[in-house]
Amino acid sequence: MNKRKNIKNFIYQPKTKAQLKNWYNNGKIKEKVDFIDFEDFYKWYNKQKKECHYCSLTEEESQKIVMLGILKSNRFPLNGKITRGRARGVWLEIDRKNPKGKYSQNNCVLSCYFCNNDKSDVFNEAEYKNFIKDRREYLRNLREMKIK
Repeated sequence: MNKRKNIKNFIYQPKTKAQLKNWYNNGKIKEKVDFIDFEDFYKWYNKQKKECHYCSLTEEESQKIVMLGILKSNRFPLNGKITRGRARGVWLEIDRKNPKGKYSQNNCVLSCYFCNNDKSDVFNEAEYKNFIKDRREYLRNLREMKIK
């Protein structure tokens, strides 16, 4: 497979309103969403720059990496086909700055799959930004604080 040819033919596909509505409704069911309503969330989403809050990878760059199979994961689409359980990484994800809080205008940012997966529910926004500057030093400092 000629990757150069695929990159030339690649067409970025933004997330659809239906996909966003599905995300919103699933969050509402689980009582994790604190936007006024879907339109409030949709306006917030559309105002966001489509790049990762943490590393600045754009949604289009992430989509190319995932859809062209440059990096592979069991969570990524197989051969460029999105199916249930295999859609991670295609679009930026909605991350909670404070993982213990709800999804709201003040607590949400767009994050690439790589940063969102890395940050998980381990770090809040400030902690994660410090962690990615120098992972080893950050963890050593934590270890030293626990030993004292």
